[in-house]
Amino acid sequence: MPELAGVVRFWGTKMIRCLHSEQSYSILSRDLRATFSPEMGGRLLGLKYGDSVDIVVPFNPHRFDVLHWPRAGAYPLIPYHNRLADASVNVGGQAISLQAHPAAKPNTLHGPSHSRPWRVLRHETNRFAMEINYNADPDWPWCFHASQEFLVKDNVLTLQVSLSNRDTRPMPAGFGWHPYFASTHPADTDAAFHWPHAHDYLPVGNRNVITEREALERQPTSYLDSWTQATITCADGVRVTMTAAAPLDYLVVHRGDTAHICVEPVTHITNAWNLDADKSSTGARVLQPGDTLTGEIKITVTL
Repeated sequence: MPELAGVVRFWGTKMIRCLHSEQSYSILSRDLRATFSPEMGGRLLGLKYGDSVDIVVPFNPHRFDVLHWPRAGAYPLIPYHNRLADASVNVGGQAISLQAHPAAKPNTLHGPSHSRPWRVLRHETNRFAMEINYNADPDWPWCFHASQEFLVKDNVLTLQVSLSNRDTRPMPAGFGWHPYFASTHPADTDAAFHWPHAHDYLPVGNRNVITEREALERQPTSYLDSWTQATITCADGVRVTMTAAAPLDYLVVHRGDTAHICVEPVTHITNAWNLDADKSSTGARVLQPGDTLTGEIKITVTL
């Protein structure tokens, strides 16, 4: 059995865990090879096209502090992505307090699911599924179940994500996926709108129609809305086309390093539940007990 998270230390008064695994799982198709580590926060460790081209920045199983995760592979953003302002989420007019993340104080960051071990549900030649049963804690005071199922066929990787409210109370709910594409080029998208944000990465105001697409692509971080397709160029001219449909109507494009670009399909805009905006425009869903939210992402790789 792989070694699960079991090392703890403290950041101020908060207990911090490390994730660790010495085992990985792979799936194969004609053109693609994908590798995973459920124990390392439900992560995709690598995606390779043919024998030589890395689609995402690869990494190997190892131990890491959950506050300083690897900037590589891809990880789930569940039950929300990015930041919630002042470590709080508004549900039915009530502000529910959460734990602030040390790297984003006074806000939260990227949800807790990628800082907990997941477990294998299914492993076949070209299919891999994993799940997490999350119990309420100070990082997220609701119980939920989530799963990721990956399928590779020829030159296409498909990811299906599911999130269910296991709690007895309504739960704010959303998800996304955070890949680190091995690309030095801008991402090309068909998004119709963008949401301006401040220096703290929190949106300000409402969405705007995109008129200067090239200028937007040069920004380090963009919050996009109403997209269906994004194209990323990797090594040797390999092109990656990402597609998704509702509820994954939003997209975050972020370049924190010149060696990679993050193109993240998500179900809501950053800080959606706390924004003074029409909730139908922000993706701020609330799941009733027993309800489930699902979505699908496709990655098509071509020369």
